[in-house]
Parts: sequence; structure tokens; C-alpha cells
Amino acid sequence: MNIEVASRLQKLRKQNGYSQEELADKLGISRQAVSKWERAEASPDTDNLILLARLYNMSLDDLLYDNETNEEIKNRTIDKEEKEEIKKNTITLTDDEGQTVKIENNKITCFDKDGNEVKVNNKRKAIVGMIDGIVFLIVLIAYFMWSFLANAWYVSWVLWVLLPAIMSIAEAIETGRFSKFLYPCLVTALYLYLGMEFKLWHPYWFLFITIPVFYIITGTIDKLRGKEDDCDCDDDDKED
Repeated sequence: MNIEVASRLQKLRKQNGYSQEELADKLGISRQAVSKWERAEASPDTDNLILLARLYNMSLDDLLYDNETNEEIKNRTIDKEEKEEIKKNTITLTDDEGQTVKIENNKITCFDKDGNEVKVNNKRKAIVGMIDGIVFLIVLIAYFMWSFLANAWYVSWVLWVLLPAIMSIAEAIETGRFSKFLYPCLVTALYLYLGMEFKLWHPYWFLFITIPVFYIITGTIDKLRGKEDDCDCDDDDKED
């Protein structure tokens, strides 16, 4: 297959709102086969060409050759997408780089520029957000209790310096990256408390020296565990 036809197949798929996986399911083939078509490494057989033409509601000539203007294809595709979106209660958004977000039945699905699904761990993020909210309320209550009961307004505010460090624990656990823990906030809060409560400004300034040591150690551990570039998605391109 030549590059022009491969590029056209990819363009038609995206214009019709299909990911490579969705198109493969409709044709009864593997996603890798669709990927090879669009990279001009293989050609669809006659049966698949007919299925593609039917799916895109066009003739084989229109499928393989760009007889229509881009504007005509775009207008026809938009009309079809609007009808499908109204019917399925689906909203599809695509940016200039070809990345797509599909909202369907309260479900959000993301696709990269090659049409591969990006799996987002929304449930885990929601849990982390809920934990952060609970932690904030606990710190707020602790702040007022410490301030009123111990008359410690002059020092109790260090809890707000400590709060980001406490909240980062949930994210560190959720991502599996120790370096996500905001160790500098912990050190700063501890130093301020020791200084204001016990006048131990010196020699406890050395606590700040442990900050780079912490990130050197945790960064190394994260790299050894393969977490240095970890994210909330699975890159399906690795399969190719």
C-alpha cells in the first residue's frame, strides 16, 4: 500500500470518530492490522475494503482516492457524527494534534493521536481527592484545638506548612513514587516548630541538608522500580 492510501485510511478513521481498536472490533480484525494499514506496512484485502466503504458510507473509489474535497468530506462526516452523537448521547472532542476525548454515558475515554485508548485511572484519582479533603478537615480541627486549648497561636500555624506533605502521601502511594512525597514541607514545618517552641534554630538548620539526600535516594528507588516516568495511562503503542 502506498503512503497516500495509508494516510487516507487513517484520516477517514479519525474523521469518523473511531479509534484503531474500535475500527478493528467492527471489522473483526486485530488493532495491529489496522495500525499496519495506516503505516503502509500492509494492505487491507478486498473484503475489508468493502467493509470499510460500507462503514464510512462511501464507494470504493472514494475510499481509496481523494475525489472529494476536504471540505465535502468534513461536512459529510460532521453530519454523520452529529447524528450518532445525538443518538448515543456521545460527545467527541479532538485537538489540533489529533488527541481525542470521548464522553459517553458519563464515561470519559481518551485517545492519543494514533487512535489508541489512553486508560485514565479516574477512580483512584477520586479516592486521592477524597483523602486530601479528609486530611484537610483533620488539620483544620487540629489547628483550632491546638490553638485554643494550648494557647499556641504563635506556633500552631506550622500545621499549614505541614499540610502539603501530609496530602502528598496519598499521591505517593497512588502513583507508587516515593519522590512524590513533599519532604521539603515536612522539614520546613519541623524546623519552624523546633525553632519557635524550643529556640533550636541552631543546629537544626542541618535538616535542610537532608532534602537533596532524600530525593537522590527516592529518585534512585523510583528508577529501579521503573516509576520515574510513571503516569496514569498505558501506552498501547508499545505493542507495535
